[in-house]
Amino acid sequence: MGDPVQADPVTPQAVLQGLRRFYEQSARPDGSFTPGIDPDYLGMADTAYSDLAAVTYAVVIHKTFGWRLPHEDRTIALLLSRQKADGSFFNRSGTVAPDSAQGRVYNTTQGLVALRALGQKPRYNPLPIFEAVMEKDYKTLPAYSTSFFPLAFLAYGKPIPAALDRKMRATMVQAEDGYLHNHIATTFHAAHYYRLIGKPTPKAQAILDRVVRDQKPDGSWMLNQPARDRHATFDAVFTLHQLGQQRADCRQAVAKAASWVLTCRNPDGGFGHYPGSPSDADAVYFHAGTLVMAGYLKPADPLPADPHLLSWGHLMPLPNSDAQPAPKPGEPAQNRGPGWISSLAFSPDGSMLVTGQSDGTARLRNPRKNQEISCSHGHRDAVISVAFSPDGKLLATGSFDHDTRLWDVATGRKVTVYTGHRGVVMSVAFSPDGKILASGSIDGTIKLWDVPKGVVRITLTGHRSWVNALAFHSDGRTLASASSDGTICRWDITGSGTKTAVDQASTAEIRSLAFSPDSQALAAGIRYGELVVMPMSGPHAFRRWQAHQSDIWSVAFSPDGKYLFTGNGDWNQPGEVKLWELANGKLARSWQHTGEVLAIACSPDGKCLAAGGADGNLKMWALDH
Repeated sequence: MGDPVQADPVTPQAVLQGLRRFYEQSARPDGSFTPGIDPDYLGMADTAYSDLAAVTYAVVIHKTFGWRLPHEDRTIALLLSRQKADGSFFNRSGTVAPDSAQGRVYNTTQGLVALRALGQKPRYNPLPIFEAVMEKDYKTLPAYSTSFFPLAFLAYGKPIPAALDRKMRATMVQAEDGYLHNHIATTFHAAHYYRLIGKPTPKAQAILDRVVRDQKPDGSWMLNQPARDRHATFDAVFTLHQLGQQRADCRQAVAKAASWVLTCRNPDGGFGHYPGSPSDADAVYFHAGTLVMAGYLKPADPLPADPHLLSWGHLMPLPNSDAQPAPKPGEPAQNRGPGWISSLAFSPDGSMLVTGQSDGTARLRNPRKNQEISCSHGHRDAVISVAFSPDGKLLATGSFDHDTRLWDVATGRKVTVYTGHRGVVMSVAFSPDGKILASGSIDGTIKLWDVPKGVVRITLTGHRSWVNALAFHSDGRTLASASSDGTICRWDITGSGTKTAVDQASTAEIRSLAFSPDSQALAAGIRYGELVVMPMSGPHAFRRWQAHQSDIWSVAFSPDGKYLFTGNGDWNQPGEVKLWELANGKLARSWQHTGEVLAIACSPDGKCLAAGGADGNLKMWALDH
């Protein structure tokens, strides 16, 4: 994992040279591209989804700046070989099923965009694929799929048919503030859709007002769980650039965003999605596109052909329009309240429940009375991970601000601040004796902190991507870690911190991890809803089943170890908690939440289940199994 570039002032020329270096190292002889420099790195977001993503984004970046691809003829041949006779393009690797509606729409759009940029035509007419999806499957697609349709049609040289346009626009239901699904990604795709078809974006001024209001002090729009906002800054900048170019506040927000993007740059010349994150071809496109829209990076002159069709609109010409109105003087900032609940933990005696929240606080509650006891302030950004010490006297919190903090539970006062991570601290966990606190980060490292001394003992490295979850074995010497690289690692934390095992649990990102109370089983929640359970004795054979249809953000065992709870959710949609019988994998019970379930916890006596949502709601249910 490379350190962010800090030694010298970054210049546009240095950024462009770095991008060329990144692509020289990630180009394959067959014309394809790896998601990152490490050939074993599986990618994130689009590059993990389909192996066509890295190829298309490489084509787009090279055409943006007037460069020739390292193996351009082979890249063209590869793209042409990925089209079936029915017109669809397909991926050979990645998490999306190539024959699914999502896979056909995604891959075919990417293939068409890349070939159009290269001045090539596909072998077969791809449009029947989109027409077939619009017959019945389009309502099942993710909410951020809307602008794929006009983009694909235009890349093939035809406008989207009126009947399909009406169907797609009917799915884009806006709230009063203009947003769709309360998320900038889906709102961006609506704005992109309307720009592609040449129509005004409905409620444009309301959208702009919220986008400006939502920008964080660091210049980003990292407002939700990191996995949900990997493209948020690009999405916001496109929206501001296209809809609000005449507004000074929009232009200022775009300039501020460019400064944040530069903090995501790595020594290999690429960009990570967030500071400290590994370079990824997906992040490279979206961050480079943001810098182009901000005017920091200059595209080729003259522009490549059909610049409005070059992926997601970073070169789309600005609309001709009259000056747009400025925001109302003195308009108050939006008051969001405590915000989403990212993490939960019961105290060892069950008398308290802590919630980690997006407003940067950790809130202690009396679970029996459902009343707030105290609130710990101090983090500069969202608290995404929490843990009580085994004796219940200390509370650990990890934050978007890259810090880990210890708090005195009785007084609510800060005990110490641990610094050193270069990215969001995704997980914190105490050893059974309470003497070690482990913290896992987006920067791919795990730090073991000596709690009595307040210093780091050792930094563990080996994951190729984000460390999302940590769990200690009851033996006190084994730490398990789960990552976006799909692996679960086990470490002997005594001595120098030796890695004792690596299990490839999935090709998708692992969101959550938990040991059973007796540490005889390890459970992991995977992106796209797969649940994995691994016995710790005997052959380490995974049991796996499809527990949900969307990401499993949290897993928790019942105190008797007989049951396993899972919590899921998808893009600000209501989620649910499910209870599974561990012995046979059968569903025993489920509970509905009002928001995407980001965190769950079971009380030590097994009588209470708590679930925190992306909508900020904490739900608690009495348990009788």
